Amino acid sequence: MSKTDEAYHEFVRICGKQQVLSWCEAISDYGRDSTTGQVLAFEWLVRPGCAEEVSGILKICNEYRIAVTPRGGGSGVSGGALPLTGGVVVSLERLNKIISINEIDGFVIAESGVVVSDLCDAVEARGYYYPAAPSSKGFSFVGGNVATDAGNIHSCLFGKTGDYVLNLEIALPDGELIWTGANVSKSSSGLNLTRLFVGSEGLLGIITKVVCRISARPEQETMILAGFSGLKNAVDALVEMRRSGLPLSMGELFCPNTIKLVSDHLGEPLPLVKEGISHHLLFGCRGTGPVSEAQLVRMAEIVDRFTDEELLVGQAASEKDRLMKLRHNIGNALVSNGRSYRDIDASVPLSALYGYILTVGAIAAKYEIPFVYFGHALDGNLHVMVQSATDREALREIYAFVTDCGGVISGEHGIGARQKEFMELQYSPKSMDIMRRIKHLFDPNGILNPQKVLE
Repeated sequence: MSKTDEAYHEFVRICGKQQVLSWCEAISDYGRDSTTGQVLAFEWLVRPGCAEEVSGILKICNEYRIAVTPRGGGSGVSGGALPLTGGVVVSLERLNKIISINEIDGFVIAESGVVVSDLCDAVEARGYYYPAAPSSKGFSFVGGNVATDAGNIHSCLFGKTGDYVLNLEIALPDGELIWTGANVSKSSSGLNLTRLFVGSEGLLGIITKVVCRISARPEQETMILAGFSGLKNAVDALVEMRRSGLPLSMGELFCPNTIKLVSDHLGEPLPLVKEGISHHLLFGCRGTGPVSEAQLVRMAEIVDRFTDEELLVGQAASEKDRLMKLRHNIGNALVSNGRSYRDIDASVPLSALYGYILTVGAIAAKYEIPFVYFGHALDGNLHVMVQSATDREALREIYAFVTDCGGVISGEHGIGARQKEFMELQYSPKSMDIMRRIKHLFDPNGILNPQKVLE
């Protein structure tokens, strides 16, 4: 009998028999995430229903030295939820309660398995807003968003998930439950444990509850879609918009391959898809009040300096839906006809963006790799989608350029299993050693999410 088989009876005692399933009994989704179609085997799936049950599971796994893979909604694309060493998959799906919404102090307390769109709906029903919801909000969990410090299309104005986290309840690998901070907006009290766990990707503990800041619902967003004859003009317009000081809530760049891919996929006319336009920029502007006519004029004046094409403005919901149509259909277009891409979500300084795009193009040509790029250009977090079977040396060259120009390997998806081999390009041996020592301090037996990020 294996040690995981011996632990089975303890898992049943803690969670109940129906919440403990073998690999054969569990559906295959628990052995994969959104990284690839690969499905990995494991011994047991355990679905705790509260923080105390998570605590009990970890105590048993720590005692028996059983590998634990924490699992949220499975929306990650870096392999962070893959059970690489088998063992136990701990799904947080039953920790799905919104505990309270504090309107006076401006925060919501939620269990880590709450679907992000449910969190958004709950606070919006009270007239509030959660600005950090990613595009996967319909199926990603709030705890997983915190674990990867997820970003979104509006991060250039509102920031990332971690910017809204006040406090976390954590189940440590030995089973002890702790709170990392306090439910206040300012603190200079000791080391910031909350920030240590934000983006920790399940290496240090399992997030069981999250306290997130919420804010007043912002005014409606105004959008401008612009077409450009070349990349240089598009990037120059982006830089000038950044310098303008306008409250820009979005700055998305789309390359020729992306525009063609989506156009072919939809098979219908899209705004500004025509001869002579190679790149699109989609800007959003949003402030504490309605976007003024003066702000709209200022946006148009800046963009007009870099293109002779008409600008399309969206203020009504139907107009904005039309301008966002290309952006909203990129994901479906990428996976149509059996295509498979790897998402390089590196983030570079805006000053290096033009050189980064040219370098990626040169490396792709050298290795004959199909690629497209699009996304959050205003904060340098462009998504470069390369063919999944891309040569490792090509990836290393791309990431080496990123880090040489002061960028980072991942801007919002995390390192997981897929990008860990490139961490040495970004961090010195001493920095990597410090991170490993922190991991060992929290998890001396190495049970949590093995073979991810630092290994």
